[in-house]
Amino acid sequence: MASIDRFKTIPTIVVAAADVDGQRKKTSGENNKRTERYNCTVTGQVDITVAGTFLRNRGSILAAATEVGYTDGGADKVVLDPRLARFIGECMSPSALPATRLGGVGVQAATLLRETFPLWLATPRSANPNETKYVEPNKQLAQELFLTPQRTIGRLSAGAPTGTITNLQMQIEQVYDDLVGVPPLLSTYVRQITQDVAGANAALKIDLRGNRYIRGIAIQQDTDGGEVDDIINSIVLRGDNTAIYGDRAIPFRNLVEHSQEEFGGAVVAARGYLFIDFLRYGRLGSLWNPYQDTNLRLEADVQQSVINAAGSKIRVALWEMERTAVTLQGDLPFKI
Repeated sequence: MASIDRFKTIPTIVVAAADVDGQRKKTSGENNKRTERYNCTVTGQVDITVAGTFLRNRGSILAAATEVGYTDGGADKVVLDPRLARFIGECMSPSALPATRLGGVGVQAATLLRETFPLWLATPRSANPNETKYVEPNKQLAQELFLTPQRTIGRLSAGAPTGTITNLQMQIEQVYDDLVGVPPLLSTYVRQITQDVAGANAALKIDLRGNRYIRGIAIQQDTDGGEVDDIINSIVLRGDNTAIYGDRAIPFRNLVEHSQEEFGGAVVAARGYLFIDFLRYGRLGSLWNPYQDTNLRLEADVQQSVINAAGSKIRVALWEMERTAVTLQGDLPFKI
């Protein structure tokens, strides 16, 4: 039976002036749907009364939040930095996503910023994304989207600026169909790992082990002052038996610049980011199977950022796929 995809606006997340930064602001999605993605549009207003020195986070309003995500029945299913969510959206998009960003850090009033990104629950770029649309195991439980604000002007401007970020909102459209009786093959689960970089280390290990299939790995270089591109020199991605990237370390910059050949969005504009794709050519059978090798890890040649050493860190979003009570039971129609 065919069913068209539908778009439905759900209540906007509005961060009020009295709301506390660092606490999740939530809204409810629609139950009993087969959801492909949530289209998110974040807007906000910037006022600067004392100028800063240079832009941080490329002037993105997404820096005014630390987390975005999706929960099913109170359990986190997708949690990641909004800037990483945007980067993944760029990788999955056939062209660059729109953004209105801060153009400078001089004195200004009522500058309106706007940025879009998708929160994917299905697997774009697969042969048939319908096979992985999300169906909740319990149709009675709440489906919620959240945004965790951090409205500090220093997230957008270096130096000692004085200013405010206000009217922060996230508008959301749910993209879904009604075929909840058709079990998905697998369901999306996104988790985030943050590894501090305390100093130079030629072989910093980041443990990526888990018990779910991996659809992709998104890497971000970040500091307390914002995203950078000078923490990672090179990487190896490997298990105990097989090297996926390596054995010799591959320069991070090479991987970033060549990723434009694979992805359609403005991925090279964010040189501190990298996406490792386990769904090349649309094959679900090419997902990383945690049981095919042990001890999956990144080994990175790193140092603290010269741009901003304070709080140098590597953030990794693992886009995983799992089997649940409502995914296809028994053997999958392909081997992973």
